[in-house]
Amino acid sequence: MDKKMPASVNEDTIEPAAGEPGPVVLVIDDQQANVRMVGALLSRSGYQVLPALSGGEGLELARSSKPDVVLLDMKMPGMDGFEVLKQLREGAETKDLPIIFLTADNDRENLVRAFAAGAIDYITKPFVAEELLARVLTHVDLKKSRDALRSFAQEKQEMAELVAHDLRNYFANIIFAADLLRSSAASGPSQQRLAESIRGSADSGMLFLQAFLEQQEHQAHGSLIEPLPVRQILCEVVDLLSRSAAAKGIVLELIPHDTVIVSGLRAGVAHVLQNLVSNAIKYSPRDGHIGITANRNGRCGRIHVMDRGPGISEEDQAKLFQRFVRLSANPTEGESTHGLGLALAKQQARAMGGNLWYEQREGGGSIFTLELPLV
Repeated sequence: MDKKMPASVNEDTIEPAAGEPGPVVLVIDDQQANVRMVGALLSRSGYQVLPALSGGEGLELARSSKPDVVLLDMKMPGMDGFEVLKQLREGAETKDLPIIFLTADNDRENLVRAFAAGAIDYITKPFVAEELLARVLTHVDLKKSRDALRSFAQEKQEMAELVAHDLRNYFANIIFAADLLRSSAASGPSQQRLAESIRGSADSGMLFLQAFLEQQEHQAHGSLIEPLPVRQILCEVVDLLSRSAAAKGIVLELIPHDTVIVSGLRAGVAHVLQNLVSNAIKYSPRDGHIGITANRNGRCGRIHVMDRGPGISEEDQAKLFQRFVRLSANPTEGESTHGLGLALAKQQARAMGGNLWYEQREGGGSIFTLELPLV
């Protein structure tokens, strides 16, 4: 297969354009003429060019020099472009590098394989110089934007941790005072109820703070609020918990529903739903049935987890989302429960602009509803 570029270049070395150092582009190609030609073109346009004549050399340069964009030849002897891409995506410091394939191959299967492996774009040889420069510039700009957003998220996380430190101290003082009031022999019934209310509100505040910090941490590490197709997430949750359900003979039914796309943090939404479905399995009788569905309500999407367990008494409902609280109902086969899951799940939902609540199910059982903003 002909891997030559459309023209030759006379320069003996690749030098960046004059002025301030430009973005760094790593060019990996086993044909020296190709590297020189692409490098000269990029250099004249203000880029710093790192040439590599093999996959192994390209990997070393990518890890040591942290380029802004990688131009990677798909077919090379020894370590081909697919293997280089695989190793770059597996490396902690190189997994987010924008990688553009340079290829003389128009095979659709290879292009699909390249995108599936993590390539963000491709340029077919022989290339048009203006097209190559435009695509490199686009991905350099996108990387700058992503880096700026990530830096901003990290700054937000650091600020949130500073604020949280002080808030934890305030909440701790409130909890301490409420416990003193509750334990005081001079406190009457009304003071006891007031102290319990204060303590419950302080506990909820602490949990909300924890959920908020977790969300900020996810965002600082690249996980952002995004559009989430509800059915896709529910399928993942059902697949994850199907073995636990099958061990008790329980059927997890994903009830058909209209397309619902909510806004949220993927890890946070998945955690809340796993908690709800896991609890439904624990409290459902053997050979039971759990229904899971969703619907739109105004500007929100609602996800419902419905079981035929014992339900929750009115007395327990009042303390349902409090942490470390043991309810009167027990898991049907002695499964463990730590009393924190629902409390944290509710605060995670609130931190994403949503809510979580319980309703009695007609005919017996429970319905837990997670509400999140629609996209």
